[in-house]
Amino acid sequence: MKHTLLIFVLLNNLYSYSQNSTGSIKGKVTSDSEPLELASVALLRTSFSCTTNNDGDFEIKEIPTGKYQLRITYMGYENFQEEITIKQNSSTEIKAVLIPLTSRLKEIVVTGTLKEVTKLQSVTPVDIYSLKYFQRNPSTNIFDALSNVSGVFTDVDNGVSNTNDVQINGLEGSYTMVLIDGVPAMNGLAGIYALNALPISMIEKVEVLKGASSALYGSDAIAGVINIKTKNPLSAPCLALNVFLDSKLNANIDISATIKLKRVSSIFSFSGQGIDYRWDINGDNFTDVPLTNRANFYNKWSFTRKDNRIAAIYARYLFEDRFGGQMDMSTQWRGSDRYYGEALTTHQWQIGFQYQIPVKEKFMLTADYSEHRQTAYFGAHYFKGIQRTGFGQLTWNKKVDAVNELLLGASYRLNYYEDNTPLSNDTNIGSSKLNHIAGIFMEDEISIAPNHKLVLGTRFDYNTHSGPVVTPRLNYKWNSKDENNVIRIGVGTGYRVPNLLNEGFAALNGSRQIYVAEKLKTELAINANVNYSRVQHIKSGLFNLDASVFYTYFFNLINPNYDVDPTLIVYSNSKAGAMASGFSIYSDFTFNYPLKIGVGFTYTNVFEINKNEAGQKEKEIPLHSPPFVANFYLSYNFPVPQLSIDWSGNVISPMKLSTVPHDFRADYSPWFTLQNIQVTKKFNKGVEIYTGIKNLFNFIQKDPLLRPFDPFNKNTAVDNPFNYRFDTTYGFTTTEGIKGFVGLRYTLQ
Repeated sequence: MKHTLLIFVLLNNLYSYSQNSTGSIKGKVTSDSEPLELASVALLRTSFSCTTNNDGDFEIKEIPTGKYQLRITYMGYENFQEEITIKQNSSTEIKAVLIPLTSRLKEIVVTGTLKEVTKLQSVTPVDIYSLKYFQRNPSTNIFDALSNVSGVFTDVDNGVSNTNDVQINGLEGSYTMVLIDGVPAMNGLAGIYALNALPISMIEKVEVLKGASSALYGSDAIAGVINIKTKNPLSAPCLALNVFLDSKLNANIDISATIKLKRVSSIFSFSGQGIDYRWDINGDNFTDVPLTNRANFYNKWSFTRKDNRIAAIYARYLFEDRFGGQMDMSTQWRGSDRYYGEALTTHQWQIGFQYQIPVKEKFMLTADYSEHRQTAYFGAHYFKGIQRTGFGQLTWNKKVDAVNELLLGASYRLNYYEDNTPLSNDTNIGSSKLNHIAGIFMEDEISIAPNHKLVLGTRFDYNTHSGPVVTPRLNYKWNSKDENNVIRIGVGTGYRVPNLLNEGFAALNGSRQIYVAEKLKTELAINANVNYSRVQHIKSGLFNLDASVFYTYFFNLINPNYDVDPTLIVYSNSKAGAMASGFSIYSDFTFNYPLKIGVGFTYTNVFEINKNEAGQKEKEIPLHSPPFVANFYLSYNFPVPQLSIDWSGNVISPMKLSTVPHDFRADYSPWFTLQNIQVTKKFNKGVEIYTGIKNLFNFIQKDPLLRPFDPFNKNTAVDNPFNYRFDTTYGFTTTEGIKGFVGLRYTLQ
């Protein structure tokens, strides 16, 4: 009897304990401050679930204590998922804010209009790429990250030091204006390696505007504009860390921290990169990847002001030491003709501010100063250059009435450049050490009818080299009542002042000399484009489509000619103009389950029109301009283990390359693809570990260098029937092959 009573007491206590070792969860589900009714709420891998009421509220009771994955879903919205802990005799409260799948249309852009508007409101099509997008294929710099952006092609121009540029719609990088927070800080000497040196850690998003944009931005914006928006101290996490190492022993660290006080917030960012091991995968006795030691410091302060007026100051410093060349070359032989190498040392400073003037009208003042110093050895040639750039801009935005909204502005750019090359004194270049560009611009955005907008704009610039230049533009936008369909039509003009006084030519001086055949004139172009975008809700998620047709005609195009003489790069004016036309299509699918797919491709037809000796017109295809470029990504998230897989890559069609007479190498590159795969594991408290493979199919360019065994042409008379000479201009992509990587991210909000 005593034993029976004891068992009864124990069972009763156990039952009472099990009843008490439970808790509950309750919360509210909203979007844009509005409650969502009938949203599905579930604890994964359990039978606990419910739906929200008409106030967006929910509650689940008597849940055993422990950790669970809470998921909330609602048609047309991104899934909400969070790890929760159920404690004994307590209620866990959750406030879930769901993001509409169409939220990208509400993202703020400034590149197309120089004022803050949503992507949907923008009369010009602007593509937005967030930091999260670039993390699908982890990169150490923005140049590598842009390789997976639709309509953008990242091109390597030199097989030794890896000079590069970013093309939009088939046009060379010199026709694309690159901005940092709206400031043109990437021109001239600062431009060739600039995107290699900008770390991912300092960016919040990248805005890409395709098409002639000189009406707003002046010189260099013929192909389009890439605007790199840096992180806002007011919204950036308290601490963000990213450590990255690949199998080629490329080590990278990015770290940023914010200080948030009552009236001021600041972000401090540091990025460091080191590549010190020499690799020669293709066996030509030259480094496949330039040895690089780089440090980048960035600091930005934002101030809280009345009526949310903007006030920010920033500063940046970059140091880089870069070397590419023969494997057995040591530092002591730099600048000699015993070993060939291209070694560059860069110091770059930038400081500036943005300030909204405290008056009733919206006046925005921007000022910026940058300085770039570089010393380099290209083979036996010594290079030393300095560039100083000052920039100032004042804009006024005024909504005149219900129909008209005006934008008026004035800008001034002062550029000082000097180096030790003969081209600095070449009168055909037309540029002096001190170059001024002053401009005024005006735009009127007219709401001509509901869902119809028209922009009339023009800009007047006066340049030291080109004199007065007028660049008008006209844009039209229509959107359906449900805002799911948008058509944009634009016609604009662009111009570029030729300037060869930069390291671009010096990087090639080891193998070819620059020859300017005549006085170079200002490049002028007219561009037309039609863009259609559609957002379509489907049963399983959201489908987004973006399609464009574009056409650009150059009245004068200055393209380097490599065919006249294998020892020269010849620059001259176009005799009959040039054309670039094509179309691009991009689509992505965001499913209700955790799968995202994006696919895009661009086709371009670019050619220059020249006259032969008989006076007949001939088409000439430019170098390094592939007609077809495709990009894709696929992302899938496994919710319970918090594991995600990202597969991304591109496909590049054959492009014309720089060859010499009787060259044994092909005139065109082959079709090739560069693909990457990444696996990311998320842990609690903001920790992520990721690993993967880059260049999954191990594509390696063959023979990027001609006669690498005789870089100073000392033995051209020996066993050389076609008089080949050392040449570095054939390179177009990577020679380092497949590589693995592993990294760690930590974010403290």
